[in-house]
Amino acid sequence: MRFLLLSLVLALSGCAYRAVEAPAGSWQAQQAALAKLQQWELSARLGIITPDERGSLSLFWRQNQDDYRLNLTNVVGKRVFDLNRQRRQIVLTDSEGRRHSADSARDLVFRLTGWDLPVEQLSNWIKGLPGEADRVEYDDDGRPKILVSNDWRLEYLGYTRIDGLWLPSRLTLTHADTTLRLAISQWELL
Repeated sequence: MRFLLLSLVLALSGCAYRAVEAPAGSWQAQQAALAKLQQWELSARLGIITPDERGSLSLFWRQNQDDYRLNLTNVVGKRVFDLNRQRRQIVLTDSEGRRHSADSARDLVFRLTGWDLPVEQLSNWIKGLPGEADRVEYDDDGRPKILVSNDWRLEYLGYTRIDGLWLPSRLTLTHADTTLRLAISQWELL
């Protein structure tokens, strides 16, 4: 009887272990792969709409674990700003070459530009990876379609497949009176 009970417990624990593994191609597998994706870069067009301005910029973003570099340039290639996080230090270099630092990238960008950019969350959101507290609506293929977090609303309008992962190619972010439209032209997974 003990042998039978022990066999049943081992069999059930084996089934539970296998059930945790997500089938290839599923959203659970995609989510796990996106969470592990810590080194990447992208190039994109960024449209910013606020009550005071409307503009189109070029965005280059390189992510390496928790460190990143975001470079924004205008249509003629002039630097708008270069935002770096390296070893927990956040530095923004403005269009005049002046360096500014702060503890929060979002606060720093807002203070210098007036743009409310959720920089800390964007590294996950831009990959299509919602946070645990985010409310998410999925498309027919199980990918995030609409994400709501801290008064931000993201709409994922297109995806592209890169190295077996579905990564966003177009998205719109809105918060209060700020709208960001992002059209990603190139992803590179490092």
